[in-house]
Amino acid sequence: MCKSVRGLLLAGLAFQAMAQNSGEEVRPELKGYIQLNTVTRLFILAGFNNEQDTHSWRGNFGLHFDFALKPIFRRELGARQDVFEKRFLSFLAGYRYITSLGNGPPYLEHRWLVEMTSRFPTPGKLVLIDRSRGEMRFISSRSFSTRYRNKLQVERDLGLGGLRFTPYAYGELYYDTRYDRWNRKQYAIGARFQVSRQFLPEIYFLRQNDRTTNPPTVNTFGVTFSLYF
Repeated sequence: MCKSVRGLLLAGLAFQAMAQNSGEEVRPELKGYIQLNTVTRLFILAGFNNEQDTHSWRGNFGLHFDFALKPIFRRELGARQDVFEKRFLSFLAGYRYITSLGNGPPYLEHRWLVEMTSRFPTPGKLVLIDRSRGEMRFISSRSFSTRYRNKLQVERDLGLGGLRFTPYAYGELYYDTRYDRWNRKQYAIGARFQVSRQFLPEIYFLRQNDRTTNPPTVNTFGVTFSLYF
């Protein structure tokens, strides 16, 4: 009996320690894609992070230039307009302005980034996506740093009656020159839903592990609204 009670106490303490070492976030985002021609477009981002532990918000605003190579591969996209999802290879370059909002801890970052995305159709109508991103970061009151991120994602287009959606899962690794190591891991599952040609909402759950931050583990619920023009 004593052993059982001791085990329950240890389990309770372990659960409490895990709760203290994790944080919760809500992340709403609005993305706009302006198609310039069949291979180029502008990508505009307005995103917000609500850190529930500090009850503060952080804004993430970006302007990007997207370029996709031909040829395309066969993929049933329904009526939606994101032709980039059918390209084997695409490139992106852009700028992000990231700042604290309201009464949160002060933060200001100017971030320049470039990325390359490869898409591979696989058996079972799965699409394997590999994205490599390099970032140059100018953070207020800190020295210049760079960061490399690699994300591997798998997704599949599905239809259920008149509903078309794309569930996905991915993992992402970060290498940060401030720490000279791979310091961050992210895992996510989510789905995009085709409402119309111009409107694509998305929901996801993301878990982040990073020993250089406090708390080291963050669970994020995200919702994204993508508009195509």
